[in-house]
Amino acid sequence: FAGDTGEIKSETREQIDAKVCEWREEGKAEIIPGVLFIDEVHMLDIECFSFLNRAMENDMAPVIVMASNKGITTIRGTKYKAPHGIPHDLLDRMLIISTKA
Repeated sequence: FAGDTGEIKSETREQIDAKVCEWREEGKAEIIPGVLFIDEVHMLDIECFSFLNRAMENDMAPVIVMASNKGITTIRGTKYKAPHGIPHDLLDRMLIISTKA
């Protein structure tokens, strides 16, 4: 890991990507996209949302389901408020389904 942030070094990521590609070509591995469910999404901070934004652009991105019971609330790690504490650029890319208890 690359220090206090817990971010994985790009060199390590590249090595893992290369190994996974090698295994795919050899028929030893298959990548199957899945579903990522995030409950209490308003608890994520701005860095987590940045990661999710990048991850959603990947060809193998999972379907992401987020749940929150908050209305307009502060985006953690910022002074800004947004619906469900989710940054506006990510909200613009989402399909929001309202549910009733």
